[in-house]
Amino acid sequence: MHSRGFNILLEVEERDLPIDFRHLETFCRVASLKSFSKAAEDLFITQPTVSGHILTLEKSLSIRLFDRTGREVRLTKAGEIFYRYALKILASRKELINALSEFSQGIRGELSLGASTIPGEYLLPKLMGDFKKEHPHFVISLRIADTREIVQYVLEGTVEFGLTGAKLNHSSLHYEKYTEDEIIVVSPPDYSLSRKKRVEMEDLMREPWIIREEGSGTQMAVEKMLRKRGKSLKQFHVAMEMGSTSSLKEGVKAGLGLAFISKRAAEEELNRRLLLRIDVEGIDPILRQIYIVSHRGRTLSPIGMAFLRFLRKSRSE
Repeated sequence: MHSRGFNILLEVEERDLPIDFRHLETFCRVASLKSFSKAAEDLFITQPTVSGHILTLEKSLSIRLFDRTGREVRLTKAGEIFYRYALKILASRKELINALSEFSQGIRGELSLGASTIPGEYLLPKLMGDFKKEHPHFVISLRIADTREIVQYVLEGTVEFGLTGAKLNHSSLHYEKYTEDEIIVVSPPDYSLSRKKRVEMEDLMREPWIIREEGSGTQMAVEKMLRKRGKSLKQFHVAMEMGSTSSLKEGVKAGLGLAFISKRAAEEELNRRLLLRIDVEGIDPILRQIYIVSHRGRTLSPIGMAFLRFLRKSRSE
């Protein structure tokens, strides 16, 4: 650590600061998302509350933690140092609570999970509910983001492990296959192409498309399939980009375009014929794995291990 960082820590130690864990959590969310408004939404608090937490920390430390540049906020050099230690403090706090929960039923175990959109919205809620029935004294929180963000959360220790729809290789990460998902092409029920039994890829490329944002597991799987055919989503007529699977479905239902989407996510709409599946000529089923991703260098908490065993059991049933 450079001398300035060492001096900062000495000053903080000498002041014996009563730092609130909630303020640390808020600070870490702002640092990770680079946005006060996104942190507020993620933590289910107001933006003024987020600003108040950060201001309190900065006043206590007599250090500026963020530089505000337009809509985005960035950590200062001092903020980068504080961020590394804040993550360690929050991780240690959680480990302490979980360790004590093994000896006292009066202390609740806490588990933070992460998941990309499909497992987060269509797989985990029911599994978490079933697990809570068996372990009512445990508290589980779930962060839903795209695959890249979930991987970053695992690396930072913000979540113990996550479920993602793609693998992003990193030496510190361990991936375990959990289940399989299929990506299909969907259209509104009154779309002209939906009346054809099979559709050529060239026909599809001339139609308007709604796609997921870069970094989503769905888009990665689609791009991988297209590369095998010497094509790319950049060659498609992309009408708009959506940040969630729900908005993607609503866009298709509104007649804004076609979309590649998880079959799991569209199952209800397909059954009710609010969306129709289009079979594309010459394309094998686009199958992708849902992975459990964890950090190789960290030992899971007792509740983390219990939930992982529960996931493995649910996979075999």
